[in-house]
Amino acid sequence: MTDPVVLPLCVNLVAAGITAGTAAGADKAKDIIRRRTHSEDLEHVATEFSVSLQEAIEEQDARSETKELANVAVNWEDVIEELADLPDETTDSPGRARVREQMPFIFNTGDTEEDAVRQVADAIAAANGFDLTNTPELRENLIDAVSQAYQSAIAEFQHQIAGTDLADVFQQELQLDLVDRLEDVQHQLSTLQEVNERLLEQPARNDGFRQLSTAYFERVPVSPERSWRTTFTLADVAAGIPARRCGRECDTAAEELRELLLESADRVVVGRAGAGKSTLCKQVAVDWYRDEATGPVFYRDSDQAQSHFQHRESLRAAIDRATGHVLVVVEDVVRPSANAALRLVEEYDTDSQVSFLLDAREEDLERDPGAQRLDVSRDRRHREILDNIEPYPLPKISETDVARTVDAFEEVTDRSVSESPTKLLETIQSEFIEGIGSYLLLSFHLPLGDSAIDRSDTSTTGLEAHVRSRYETLMNPGSDDALRDLSGFDSDLLADVGAMVALLSASKIGIHRELVHALGYVHGHDREVHEEIAAIQHELEGWFLFESDQEGQTPAYSMHPLWSTLYLRCLARDHSEKKSPSILTEKSEKHAGHALDSLFALFGDVEHRESLAAQVGSSAKLEELLSEPDETAREYVHSVFDLVTEWPVLAPLVGTVETARYELPENCSKETWRWVVRKRGVAHKGRGAYKKSQTEFKEHLQFARRKENRQGEAASLNNLGLVAKKLGENDDAREYHEESLAITRELGDRQGEAASLNNLGLVAGALGELDDAREYYEESLAITRELGDRQGEAASLGNLGLVARALGELDDAREYHEESLAITRELGDRQGEAVSLNNLGLVARALGEYEDAREYHEESLAITRELGDRQGEATSLNNLGVVAKKLGENDDAREYYEESLAITRELGDRQGEATSLGNLGLVARALGEYDAREYHEESLAIARDLGDREGEASVLEDLGTTLIVEGNPDDADEYLERSLDLAQEIGIPRQAALSCGMVAAVKLASGDVETAREERETALSSLREMGLLPDELRILRHHIRVERNHGDVDQARTLCQQAHNRIDSVDLPLSHHRERLENVCPGLADDR
Repeated sequence: MTDPVVLPLCVNLVAAGITAGTAAGADKAKDIIRRRTHSEDLEHVATEFSVSLQEAIEEQDARSETKELANVAVNWEDVIEELADLPDETTDSPGRARVREQMPFIFNTGDTEEDAVRQVADAIAAANGFDLTNTPELRENLIDAVSQAYQSAIAEFQHQIAGTDLADVFQQELQLDLVDRLEDVQHQLSTLQEVNERLLEQPARNDGFRQLSTAYFERVPVSPERSWRTTFTLADVAAGIPARRCGRECDTAAEELRELLLESADRVVVGRAGAGKSTLCKQVAVDWYRDEATGPVFYRDSDQAQSHFQHRESLRAAIDRATGHVLVVVEDVVRPSANAALRLVEEYDTDSQVSFLLDAREEDLERDPGAQRLDVSRDRRHREILDNIEPYPLPKISETDVARTVDAFEEVTDRSVSESPTKLLETIQSEFIEGIGSYLLLSFHLPLGDSAIDRSDTSTTGLEAHVRSRYETLMNPGSDDALRDLSGFDSDLLADVGAMVALLSASKIGIHRELVHALGYVHGHDREVHEEIAAIQHELEGWFLFESDQEGQTPAYSMHPLWSTLYLRCLARDHSEKKSPSILTEKSEKHAGHALDSLFALFGDVEHRESLAAQVGSSAKLEELLSEPDETAREYVHSVFDLVTEWPVLAPLVGTVETARYELPENCSKETWRWVVRKRGVAHKGRGAYKKSQTEFKEHLQFARRKENRQGEAASLNNLGLVAKKLGENDDAREYHEESLAITRELGDRQGEAASLNNLGLVAGALGELDDAREYYEESLAITRELGDRQGEAASLGNLGLVARALGELDDAREYHEESLAITRELGDRQGEAVSLNNLGLVARALGEYEDAREYHEESLAITRELGDRQGEATSLNNLGVVAKKLGENDDAREYYEESLAITRELGDRQGEATSLGNLGLVARALGEYDAREYHEESLAIARDLGDREGEASVLEDLGTTLIVEGNPDDADEYLERSLDLAQEIGIPRQAALSCGMVAAVKLASGDVETAREERETALSSLREMGLLPDELRILRHHIRVERNHGDVDQARTLCQQAHNRIDSVDLPLSHHRERLENVCPGLADDR
């Protein structure tokens, strides 16, 4: 016999379904059903619901691998108490049946069938002690079971009331067509528990995959306003919120990409973060799902996935069970959390009924030819698979795209955008931010946000201004520029909360309230501290944090991960600008350190975890930490340090083995610990902090040797060699790379061997051993060709071109770079193409073909800007500055160098910053301006700060030369002697020869003529041996000037003639050098 308590529940469910979406009150519908329907008919409905639910639960459990439903018992007494919140005193009272019989309507006014299903599913779970916030898959299984039972109950109700006048009563009293309403309920419930949703098994769903379905879209709410500040979900895309971007050939990129997938092979969408890759993928997926001619869509959204993709067999089973042309979409496929999908791409390569649409950031597809990774075989296989997938580079944002975006924004938000599309496009094109795409930049020029902040007359628009204003508000809460008055909070705690939520968002761990409250580890687990943390979070809502309401989504808040990354960048930059007595002992940034320490301590400090639980109550997130502590700790650590290596500017937040303000989780494996050390080294190397990088790589080398991990040892040695070269320690660099080479040969690692040979070539080139460098590059080239590594081949050819140019073999250099350019274009490697174009510009410059050089560098600049490659952009700007200076266009040269300087400072590229400052010093010297010395001194300070001894030697020579030009040879001597000593000490023959030549000029000016002329000849001879004619002419020009100024016109004339003879001795168009020579020796040379 059915439990009597089910009957009033079924009456409530039927009433909710009939009145859903209408103006009629469900309580009135319930009253009509009770008045006009026989009790035994309602009992039939209740019985059908109860029996159907039990059967549905059993079916769902049989279909699921986790068997989470096996222990579900439907105790209707407990379920009703959860739903109706009956008071405890009613539970055992004699009047219980009467209370139950007269139970008020248990669903809220306006609830839909779906709302009712959710509430019943939640009540069943609560009655069984399940926490659905941490098990979204269990929640969906229960929802499907309740939906099936609800549908059966409605069908039984239709059967029982057939032939009665109940429909007339509903029409008269509520103006509802009962037949139509019941059919609509059936349709809605059928949609809610779509059978196709179950193609995906539990493991694939746990790994973040979702199957697109009507049920899925109806369950997941849309966010027409918030999504412009966070990210567009599949539901947002299905609702048409984001605009459709233009395609290359078609009207929209989604249409174009969908046709490509239907007609041919897989595709990988390539672009910058924030450029709209995932939105485009979602649009293609939604279109595919809506097309009745295609099959199902399985989608993995990297922002929603809470774990790594590990269960390939589960996704494979869903693909194999599907009918029709299947589409599998995987975002951020290069990342370790998703790259397992590449093996499935390979498996289904010949299956025309399975297509893969992937997306990847440009920087993730880049490869440093000199770098080595620890898991070489797996990385190489993934690279090979990726190389066989046709890329779809995102079309550059156009004015039409901007106009469509504005139209879409205005339509869904009912707000007006005052700026024209033309003006908006100009604005976003002028505000490049490293790693950030144009669509995200555009979204922060749209009038959306807190009315008291983002729409004020004084507020500035733009992503960077948006981030900075909020950062300053949290870091300086009492300042006049603060957006809100947060001065009532503890300043350290406020700054720590800002760092914690940004870190959780940027790393994609998720902004869970209890994880933010983990800051009690640093600030104390007192009730007052946790109340203040809660108050801070509440105060940040709507303008800094956005409440999350996504289906199955457990984080309490959401922020755009890139926005959060820029917030952390502010933290890192401000920390870097604070001077420390020693770069090696400088501690990592305090607030990020507090966040990391508090987060990681959850895995090892029982008291911390228990104190936190006592303050925040029962928590699914804390239970997850306990249920799988080792795997969760590993994922958290990997999420944080993958972020830092992706954005090296964040390296100051994590420090080194010696300077970190946090401890890694106690349960971290030694392998993870070593991985973190290597990642920190890579990050510090990426931002030019070579001494810190060296500290980490040396530590990692010791780990590898203790474990007898030869592959890890080779990788560490190679990294140490690259850093040593940057520090000017070329002998050490050579030793490291030779050791690495020996190991790779011992292991038979041909790819690693090619990398080591390439790096040895770089060291030989720096030491002026150009023939040796050529030999290394040729060996590396042979291996890359043997392996079919076209990208490695292009890199080796480029390096051979650099050697040929240094040796004055300019025709050969051009040929190498043109061959390299052809390969990069064949591969669609736009970044490699930009590098080859820059190299061709250097050759043209050496040939005196300055207009051609300018054209090459401008083409390279255009590509780097299109790709958002800020580092490449800075290089191209610097090269354009050199060309302009050669042509005497000093004002233009200064403008190029200043642009380059701004970018290097934005990137935290200290070495690039030093180069740009040095070039600005050369322009100032050419113009006779007194700030030339200041530029060089600032560049020198950076080189010394970085431990860049090679850069230091170069800048010291520039400073000395500047002082000679300014007429201060005595002051110049100290700098030049130090430059010479340093160049000889670290083994840089070119720099040693240049410094020697300039020291000789100082001695000549001071009257030590004999010694000066001997040293001059030594310097010129060395430069001739290295084939460095431009440097040779430079030394000659300085000495001609000094000899003439001291009255020895004959010697000046001899040197002038010598310079002309050297120019005539080579078959090169060196008219520019001849012109510069004439400027210092008019009337000295013979008639020519």
